Amino acid sequence: MGAVDVVEFTDPWCSWAWGTEPKLRRLRWRWGDRCDWRIVMGDLVADRRAPDGTFDPVRAATKTAEHWQHVHEHTGMPWPVHLRWTPGLSADAARGVKAAQLQGDAAGRMLLRALRESCFVYAAPADTEQRVLELAATVEGVDAARLADDVSSSVVDAAFRADRAETRKPNDYVRNLEETHEGKGNAKPDGDGWRYVFPTLLFRGPNGQATVPGWQSWERYVEAMETAVRGSTRDPRPDPTPDEALAEWPLLTERELSFLCGPSAVVPSMARSVDWGAGIAYARPDAPAPSISGESVELG
Repeated sequence: MGAVDVVEFTDPWCSWAWGTEPKLRRLRWRWGDRCDWRIVMGDLVADRRAPDGTFDPVRAATKTAEHWQHVHEHTGMPWPVHLRWTPGLSADAARGVKAAQLQGDAAGRMLLRALRESCFVYAAPADTEQRVLELAATVEGVDAARLADDVSSSVVDAAFRADRAETRKPNDYVRNLEETHEGKGNAKPDGDGWRYVFPTLLFRGPNGQATVPGWQSWERYVEAMETAVRGSTRDPRPDPTPDEALAEWPLLTERELSFLCGPSAVVPSMARSVDWGAGIAYARPDAPAPSISGESVELG
């Protein structure tokens, strides 16, 4: 049985992508060894920093948080009630992920997750190069010094631009899709063209390709794997215990704990609670507190 090729189009500031994290973590836990997974950074938020200073990220934060509260009602993932500033752009965070990917796929995934947590858990999105580098210094598995050298390189810039361009070549399936539910997967207008919504996952294999765009049920992901490679979801790895989950991932939200470990799962005995918004998360006892622009964000 061949591997399933998975292409994930995403952005760290997309609340629907954040809401889909429990499903993607379960996919990786159960069948990660059967997938060749590639993350494409889609560049959701264009640079809002107008020369005349008309965009105030602090003043915009309340409205942004209200939108994310609406998404939270569908996903159950935390939203930053006390958001300190609205992310000003996606490009710096995306370049950080591309730089981390030069250190391996795991490093790229860890930094991307930390970027999401900086926003949706700690309410302080690491949306500038300086903030990304400060955050990277706290992320397990990321060489922050190397990332600082790589993030402004021509190699990383080319990788980011290639990801952005790939995102803006949506397939016919999403171009013709006419979903109407919240978080729909229809291709989005973008300038004079179109792009994938976030998250969108493509599953490819010898038996075909399946697209799972936007906010979709867990069953859609399983069906997509089977469409790509028949039998690829047989005999999954048993779901983790709470302690196994916390050993695998430095931070779990309440929603992730119940989705990954079962609705009756108990909080890992050594976990520290984190509550900077609507929804509690649990971190390893030795997890470093992220530092955003020199301000340490302490765990609860």
